[in-house]
Amino acid sequence: MSRQTVAWILLASTSTFTLLSPEQGRAETAPHAAHLTYPHANAQKATQLPAKATPTAQGATVTSKTASQSSDVVVKAPPLNWNSPSLLPPLSSRPEAYGQPQTLELKPLPSALLHQGPWGVFNSNTGAAAGFGTVGYYAVSRWAEDWSNLRDKRNRIDAMDVLKYIPLNNKGDIYLSLSGNFRQHNFYDQRAGFGATKKDPAYRNNYRWNVGADLHLGEHVRLYGELMSGQAAGINYYGYAGGRWRSRLDAQQAFVEVRGRVLNATVGGMAGRMTFLDAPPYFTAGSVYPSLPYSWNGLRGYAFWKNFRVDGFYLTLTDTSPSAMFHDKVGWKTRLFGVYTSYALPKFTFLERSSQIFVDTFYLGFILANNAMPTAVPGTSIAGSTHRDTPGVRIWGNAGPIEFSVGAMWQGGEFRPANNGESRGVSAYALDATVSWRFAHWPGHPAIGIQADDVSGGNLKNSATSTWGGFMSPFVPSAYYLDMSTYIGQSNIITVGPIATITPTPNTTLLLKVPAVWRNSTNDVVYPNGLSFYNFRPHGGYTATLPQASFTWRATRHVTLSLDGEYIFASRSMIKAGASSGAFVQSNLELTF
Repeated sequence: MSRQTVAWILLASTSTFTLLSPEQGRAETAPHAAHLTYPHANAQKATQLPAKATPTAQGATVTSKTASQSSDVVVKAPPLNWNSPSLLPPLSSRPEAYGQPQTLELKPLPSALLHQGPWGVFNSNTGAAAGFGTVGYYAVSRWAEDWSNLRDKRNRIDAMDVLKYIPLNNKGDIYLSLSGNFRQHNFYDQRAGFGATKKDPAYRNNYRWNVGADLHLGEHVRLYGELMSGQAAGINYYGYAGGRWRSRLDAQQAFVEVRGRVLNATVGGMAGRMTFLDAPPYFTAGSVYPSLPYSWNGLRGYAFWKNFRVDGFYLTLTDTSPSAMFHDKVGWKTRLFGVYTSYALPKFTFLERSSQIFVDTFYLGFILANNAMPTAVPGTSIAGSTHRDTPGVRIWGNAGPIEFSVGAMWQGGEFRPANNGESRGVSAYALDATVSWRFAHWPGHPAIGIQADDVSGGNLKNSATSTWGGFMSPFVPSAYYLDMSTYIGQSNIITVGPIATITPTPNTTLLLKVPAVWRNSTNDVVYPNGLSFYNFRPHGGYTATLPQASFTWRATRHVTLSLDGEYIFASRSMIKAGASSGAFVQSNLELTF
């Protein structure tokens, strides 16, 4: 990288910081990216190779694999230097890219641009279908990356590759992969939380950095550890209570994994502290705003066959409240457990385009020891705990140019008031759907569609022992799925609105959406998330319209910048109840190796 390039990157990042705040913070961004046509993957016909080949900086013929990794194909790599724009990973491999439907067919890519595990067809959608989050060049969970292809030095295209594969024996199957990330966010809230915070305006910034070490002891055992630190500051800021915004330094992840072949399946087990993303993005996703993402402790087991996978887990949330270094501990007050399965339908061609559809069925259970329920009297709540059982189904993928995700969940369980009060049963539901049409031959390859959600709410006028109808998604649904300001969450809503994604250039992407939001039940409150609620008591059902846009630029493999903007148009009934309209803007920087 030339000094001029470095200077331009620093200038761009500095400009982005100063747009919103004089202080620095953390970033984790990116819209759920559009499908790209990858200029570095030539469109010539694929042919079988009798022997393995690899990409080189001199432009040799290479062996690559499709998203299903079912067959080897020939891809001609042009003569390139290691930092050529033509060897940038696709923006669809951004960690947060699985929130919106996108084409699941990866164009043939050099293996040096994909670091996925042996998951076959479940490597579609840059690995999101495998249940470990997206895995392209980098992954949202860094342990999900597989850098073993760097045993062949011809696959090394990046100056940082020397840190990604450090062999510790002659055979090369005992090796260490190092990783690191710095993320910064700057926020501007004109009327934070519809004006409920009384911080007008608020300038917030936060950052986090983390380093990880992935030690592979042969093909069956590996150890992963990750340290993370996060801080937050700003002017007239709010919302930094708890340990997920400010943490000096602690073990974010530390687990052992054992993997092997059983009954024609790749079977594995994980024990320790880890991230967890095997759920629809409207239920939980990679943490976008708090400095520290959720970290879980417990057991996880998985099995992959050719077209079917199953994942079972029992996890407890890490307690990040201690302020001293290395004092985070296993927290037993919040638990997540269940089973997730996914079946990959046979591939087919529709409207001259390769298509892949997944049918996911799952059960997600959770226990929250501290969960307050609102009452009909503004400003009051009932302390208690809740146990929720959530079976569901999600059908998603693409049929030709139609890219879609349709999901349904029912939620049962009970709310238990504190002080041995009488428990209250739960019966709730959530329906979430996005459908888009990909205009692959238009400039920018736009996908234009519609998003709709129907998530049940409760009835505060019913008795304190009646069945509660409010659905909960307490574990940070993707901020880019509905509302990037996170003023409105996945509880008691009906939404509908247009959505579009476009790639102006191969290394930029733009997300546009305009959801209109109503309350599902006018006898329930407005929720920013599954664990809190506003004191506003509007009379009408219409809540707000949220036009928003997110632009992302991947400057290099290691540097990504983005800018997000939204205006919250509160309804008349919300304004009469004390709410305010206002703007939300954030700028973001991410440095990764």
